[in-house]
Amino acid sequence: MSMKLFWGFLRDHLSFTAVYFISHILVSVYCYFYISSSVQLMYLLGIYFYLYVIFMCFRLVRYVSAHREIQRLADNVEVEEKGFTYGQQAVIALIYRIHRTYQDQIYEIKTQTDNTHKLISQWIHNLKTPLSVIDLILQNHRMNGSPNDMVLQHIEEEKDLILNMLSQMLKFFRLEHFTRDYTPESVNLLDSLRGIINSKRNQYIYNNVYPRVESGDERIMVMTDSKWNAVMLEQIISNAIKYSASKDKTKYIYFRIEQNGDQVMLSIRDEGIGIEKTDLQRVFQPFFTGKNGRTHSQATGIGLYVTSEIARKLGHDLKITSEISVGTEVKISYLSKMKESVT
Repeated sequence: MSMKLFWGFLRDHLSFTAVYFISHILVSVYCYFYISSSVQLMYLLGIYFYLYVIFMCFRLVRYVSAHREIQRLADNVEVEEKGFTYGQQAVIALIYRIHRTYQDQIYEIKTQTDNTHKLISQWIHNLKTPLSVIDLILQNHRMNGSPNDMVLQHIEEEKDLILNMLSQMLKFFRLEHFTRDYTPESVNLLDSLRGIINSKRNQYIYNNVYPRVESGDERIMVMTDSKWNAVMLEQIISNAIKYSASKDKTKYIYFRIEQNGDQVMLSIRDEGIGIEKTDLQRVFQPFFTGKNGRTHSQATGIGLYVTSEIARKLGHDLKITSEISVGTEVKISYLSKMKESVT
């Protein structure tokens, strides 16, 4: 036991010591002057002091033990059950809860930091690929004199890939401040969906894929954030177009909106290459591309991860099913505001 701890103990018990001796001195004086003058004051004071020392020694042992247990908390060691006072137990329990809370928060922050570091590292690695392709295209053009139109077309394709990767990474970083940019509102799902489909008109034509929308009601309202919901749908539709592309046969993407009470289900089904069953459970993991990623160089593995995070933060249920050579279906469940309550 250090002297600092001992002096701290005396300071904490200074008021008790003062009250103890003052009260006993007053009782002794009262007995001497008003009861009997034969009372030995020094004898009484000696007894009081002896009892005081015994009591304080007992208190000192418990004080040191409590201090030791608090120090053990700082070393992340479980506190043993001992005969502490109720107040000491309450303080130790409170410190332990605070300690565990901050430990959990530190662990969560560390995990997020590690994940972000891995994402950025992998993203930089993926970004190098289209840049290397552009460099090879330019080298080949200088050596073999390839037609300018073909060179420009290949460079434009790689440029689009880089822009897409940059856009996905920006969306990922915006997710970290989701609550600052989130406004729940009643949104006309069909109008929002049509706007996104129309914005991708050129992609549909270029890839020989066309949309088909089915909805029994023109005014189905859902509770969501219009901007984040659009980001989520854009990614799902882009994937559907990319993996359904066909030069020989026209394919379709089917959009179906169904309302059942206060729930609205949006189904997006394509006629693409499908996803392996072994990959389905991992498609929402960051940078996971699976078997399709080896046949489609533009796959980054960020899109579906960002989509799943947006759906989770918006409170929408997101499910995906797929069959090889048949297609993939994504279902999103929304909470709806009934039309009668919409103004």
